[in-house]
Amino acid sequence: MKDFIIRSLGGYTKDEVLTSAVAHLYNTINADDILTEIRINGENKIFVGEREMNQGEISLLKSEARILAKSTLWKVLQDDIKYKANKRMFLESKGEADMIVGKSWLYALDCINTCLKNLVK
Repeated sequence: MKDFIIRSLGGYTKDEVLTSAVAHLYNTINADDILTEIRINGENKIFVGEREMNQGEISLLKSEARILAKSTLWKVLQDDIKYKANKRMFLESKGEADMIVGKSWLYALDCINTCLKNLVK
């Protein structure tokens, strides 16, 4: 039944249809709102969005990622983000929302660090 509905909607999933139906009412986010997505496959190919990067761009991206990961500024910014997130979660917390905000900051920081590590490899 699910496949029939998806085919009858032109290949769109139910979530995509619902998102577009209420987009004017809420601040919805869909795939068009995401500027770039970095994908790394095992064959030394890196895609930014749908575009495959050439070897010159890949080497530049890797060297910049290596420099950023080792920079003192990045270490200071990470420590500051961790401090503020923990302060929000444990010292200034007035409810569950403050815990979620702090965890979100730590999650975003972890995503950035993981991306940097993957690019350096």
